[in-house]
Amino acid sequence: AEEVLRAALKRDYNSHLARLYGLVRGSDPLKQLQTAEGWLKHHPADPSLLLSLGRICLQGRLWGKARDYLESSLRLERNPETCAELARLLAQLGETDRSNTLFQEGLGLLDERFLSRPLPALTKA
Repeated sequence: AEEVLRAALKRDYNSHLARLYGLVRGSDPLKQLQTAEGWLKHHPADPSLLLSLGRICLQGRLWGKARDYLESSLRLERNPETCAELARLLAQLGETDRSNTLFQEGLGLLDERFLSRPLPALTKA
């Protein structure tokens, strides 16, 4: 999957495919990171690419770099996926207050379709 996405992105860069690139695990994580960082030179303001770079860094246990990419992505676009990824990282780093805030923000950013569905009535036991 990584090779197919890489080839497609090389032919015709697309922000949606760049987001998917961070969800697949290639056979060589370092090469995957270098490839995505190459795209960043031409697309520095793409929040989806920055999210993918953050995810690839998380896979490679590059915590500081992951944090930088995820925070950069959030500065460009408030996105529930990015909030969740950064919140998970911050929780592992012991920054629980900021992590909780980001989890709450991410939930608030979810499409209202999900949030407006009816909930079951509370029953007294």
